[in-house]
Amino acid sequence: MRRIHPAPAADVSDADLRAAYAFPGERPWVRANMVSTLDGAMRGADGSSRSISTPADQRVFALARQDADAILVGAGTIRAEDYRPSVRTLAIVTARLDLPLSLRMFADRTDAHARPIAFTSDASAADAPPGLADVIDIVACGEGTVDLHRVISTLAGRGLGRILCEGGPRLLGDLIAADLLDELLLTLVPALRGGGPGEHIVDIPGGLAPGLRMTPRSVFEEDGTVLLRLGRP
Repeated sequence: MRRIHPAPAADVSDADLRAAYAFPGERPWVRANMVSTLDGAMRGADGSSRSISTPADQRVFALARQDADAILVGAGTIRAEDYRPSVRTLAIVTARLDLPLSLRMFADRTDAHARPIAFTSDASAADAPPGLADVIDIVACGEGTVDLHRVISTLAGRGLGRILCEGGPRLLGDLIAADLLDELLLTLVPALRGGGPGEHIVDIPGGLAPGLRMTPRSVFEEDGTVLLRLGRP
């Protein structure tokens, strides 16, 4: 892997890469990590991001997770990717608590894994499916919709201030619209996928006006895969 920006280097060590992707000292800090084809598709033909990922993307994905306190993710992504249990806290945004107990994050969980948290609406929390509260913490965070400001403050209050969002596009769009996203890790893989509505990495109904400008903090490349770390100006 080579670094293109800020200081070009032909061969980047693991220590250099870890330093480049370290969380800053501020907490809470919300970063998103997304992978996309050149035409903006976030998933492959199998409906998962794994089929478009590359070794370089996986390397950065692992580094980003290693330093995070909590993995913030939408319920749709949890179901589509069938997340495994994690030693990092999985913080799941789900207005309807649509989390089947057959998901791997429940079925394969052991004492070595962190207990996940479901952030949901007040009504869904009061009417949780039988047995769900036995395997996940359920936190009510708003009427009808989930208040992401309350989600972030609740995580920070639990000592989980280094927050890594892994999507999906609606959750990432909601974070941006709520002015909660501090930085974006974006992997561009050298492929064209095609696809229709709902394929893009960010979903913001009506768009942003004005748009959110982001500044490259670092740029790496390996075998055509371009890895960007982008922050606010």
